[in-house]
Amino acid sequence: MSDTGERKNPRERILGAFGTIFPAHLASSARLLHSARAYFDGDLDKMFIICVILASEDDAAWRNIMFDSLDSMPRMGSTNTASIALATGIPRATVQRKLADLVARGWIERRVDTGWSMTSKAVQDLRGLSLETLRYLETITTALRKSEVG
Repeated sequence: MSDTGERKNPRERILGAFGTIFPAHLASSARLLHSARAYFDGDLDKMFIICVILASEDDAAWRNIMFDSLDSMPRMGSTNTASIALATGIPRATVQRKLADLVARGWIERRVDTGWSMTSKAVQDLRGLSLETLRYLETITTALRKSEVG
C-alpha cells in the first residue's frame, strides 16, 4: 500500500520492485525459452503459433488443459491460418508449413467450425513446458511479493 493507504496500480508496483523483478524475469525467461526451444526442436515460431492457437481457448479451457481433463477442450473464437499469420507477423506461407509440421506431430488439428485447435497429445507432450511456464510465473510473483515486504 502507498502512504495514502491506496493500492498502487500494477505499473507502479512493478516499477517500485524493478530491481528485484527484472533479474528474476531475465533468469526465468532464459530458462523458459531454453526449455521451449528443446520442445519445439529449436523453432520458436512453432511455439508462437501454438500460443496464438491456445489464446483462442477460454480461460476455463486453459485450466482444464493445464490441470484437469485432457479429453474435453472447449473452444472460444476462431483461429484460422490467416489470423495466425496476422497475430504473429509470420508470413502466411511459413505459417502453413509450420502448421503442417505441428499436425504431423499430432499437436494440432483443424476443425471445420472453429479452425485450428490443440490436441490432447500436445497437452501431454508439452506438460513439462506448461509446468516450466508456471515456474516462471511463480518466480515473478515471488519476486514481486519479496520486494513489497522488504
